[in-house]
Amino acid sequence: MKVFVTTELFPFTHGGIGRAIANMLSSLDPAQAAQTAIVWVGDDLDSNRFASVYPQIKLVVVSKLDYELVDENGVCYPPEWAFTDTEWHWRSVRALQGLRKLAREVGKLDYIEFPDWGGLGFATTQEKRLGREFDDSVVAVRLHTVDSLLADVDSRLVDKQALAIYDLERKALADSDSVIAQIPEVGHAIKAFFGFSDEQWLPRIHVHAPPVTLDFGDVAREPISACADTPIVFPSKIQYLKRPDLFLRGACGFVRAHPEYRGNIVFAAHSSPDAMARLRRMVPPDLAGRFVFLDNASPIERAHLLSRSISVTTSQFESFCLSAYEASLAGAICVLNGNNPAFGDSSPWRDGLNCCKFDGTAEGLAAALAVAYAHGVREIVKMPSDPTPWDMLQAPPAPKSVASRPLVSVVVPHFNLGEYLPRTLDSILASTYENVEIVVVDDCSTDALSCLAIERIQTLGGRIRIVRNPMNLGLAATRNVALQHVCGEFILTLDADDLIGPQFIELAVDALQRNPEFDFVVPQTGFFLDREEGQIGRQAAFADYAVFYGEARALGMYENRFSTATCMARTVVLRELKYREELEAYEDWDLYSRALATGKRFIATNGIHFFYRRRANSMYHTPERVARHRELYHALLTGKMVEAGEVRLPLYVLEGGQAASAAPGALEEELHALRSQLAFYQNSRAIFATRKIVEYLKAKAPWAIKLTRHGLQTVWRARRRLRS
Repeated sequence: MKVFVTTELFPFTHGGIGRAIANMLSSLDPAQAAQTAIVWVGDDLDSNRFASVYPQIKLVVVSKLDYELVDENGVCYPPEWAFTDTEWHWRSVRALQGLRKLAREVGKLDYIEFPDWGGLGFATTQEKRLGREFDDSVVAVRLHTVDSLLADVDSRLVDKQALAIYDLERKALADSDSVIAQIPEVGHAIKAFFGFSDEQWLPRIHVHAPPVTLDFGDVAREPISACADTPIVFPSKIQYLKRPDLFLRGACGFVRAHPEYRGNIVFAAHSSPDAMARLRRMVPPDLAGRFVFLDNASPIERAHLLSRSISVTTSQFESFCLSAYEASLAGAICVLNGNNPAFGDSSPWRDGLNCCKFDGTAEGLAAALAVAYAHGVREIVKMPSDPTPWDMLQAPPAPKSVASRPLVSVVVPHFNLGEYLPRTLDSILASTYENVEIVVVDDCSTDALSCLAIERIQTLGGRIRIVRNPMNLGLAATRNVALQHVCGEFILTLDADDLIGPQFIELAVDALQRNPEFDFVVPQTGFFLDREEGQIGRQAAFADYAVFYGEARALGMYENRFSTATCMARTVVLRELKYREELEAYEDWDLYSRALATGKRFIATNGIHFFYRRRANSMYHTPERVARHRELYHALLTGKMVEAGEVRLPLYVLEGGQAASAAPGALEEELHALRSQLAFYQNSRAIFATRKIVEYLKAKAPWAIKLTRHGLQTVWRARRRLRS
């Protein structure tokens, strides 16, 4: 069974990803189609409509309402609202759950293909690295065009979500079995953009272009011959990265240089009112009558126009550019930006044979239009006939199970947390993995309960050892002391008031043994209050959540999305890096960022395996800590550099772009209090349940919502009349 995971599919949605998948589905013979499935992670999709278009393709709709907060193994997952950076992370977990559902129904999934957009394959690639799922499947990511690269060439604001998407997209590509490039140069461009090495990238690349089909008319036998009335058409969406401004300037240059040309310059594309208004203002007044804006043209009208036109693609990046192939196959003369990797030397496009290329400038475009107008092209484009990846690729051999169960050292730094320490140790001893030593390092605790707890634990012996600091050293230094006393091949760091799930140590050890090129395994996190401790393992909901990506290259510059202080690591790596003892806080964030800078790699779980106690007096949740964030963040950045070409600057220059606090002290505390209240209401179980009920009613009984709303309005009006 081959599977395409997607949020787009023609004809139900717009977008090039959906059209490419539709074209691949249409090329399958009946036997192949019967062994193909779509896992749908987009908005609502009518299964009857799908069956009418793709009768032999299996459909799995991963509805929001079907999202599992607990899987069959008892592992909990964060709810939708917990994914605060971007919904694409949550969608990737939904995709994973949809694939699990499909595998339960049909058995082995031979080939699973994700689009690169949004990092939709993130959760599945992590689950495979962990060894929990899909060992015998090829997990591939197709290069349709990552959102991250578009953010680099488009005129749009970059926010926290864009940084999170960068991390998800890169991680999904890094950890997939195969990367499907539709054009070789596009694969090289994505490799360079994300900074992959040849060793990481080239062995996994497979080139395969999707087939191209025409919705209207047959494939032309030969291209048209241009005449004085042939329209010059811009068929792309009107947005900055498509360079409609370049098209307009180049077309104006051509028209002025060729007064005998009588045709129109046509924008046959969708656009926002603002973008269209900006373009109209750019049109020279004396040429205004020559420009036509067809933003509402029907598909038939657009296809007919393109088939008798000079079609111009000015964008500087495309992964394939389906519209250019469609135009050429319909008979149009194609003028293409030669700097676009989709039209590179390894593509089917040949300058002077089946297209006219220009150098990416307005002058170059005007010259290429002159060639197309005077001489045309000799052939329509020939479609590549690459072998399909689902027929060619084989799942990499599953890592062999390692019989040895190496020693794991669980490091527990402790200072005045004697009330909680026994329960932390109990959570470690409850692990399904038994070859564990526990090293508790007491940082000169002062309260009587903590001192008594340490004394009693020391008498237990066995797998628990107590190390006492001669003086109070602080958290970072205490962790470094622990590194000197551990004997295990792997280390799990765990603070003295937190809890670890019983499955995590075994899961993480297995993952690191299966993947020797990785160094850390990061658990997702659920926050609990003291009164909720007894409910852990018996219910799915937590007071709050923290989700992590492991390799948070972009967002990790501004927020810690690597991991909490608790993760599994190779002992040799932590001893190499060490914690920076001069840092008062964020020492774990700093260590992970340095690990990433030296090429260390992370695997992130999708399930929640770490339980963080939210204490009322915790130093991490005080207004003073929030107010000191910028000072602590500055300390985190010191000693690090950023380079751009020949420019080398200290990393603290990042601080300059952040807005300074408008008012200190009370305002910070008030803001923190308001945020906490908002988070409480947003994350409360009652509101979560209400939202789920509303989502269910919208899907199953929308009339009930309207009836309830009407009833409440009637009651409210009656109440107002009675009060008046």
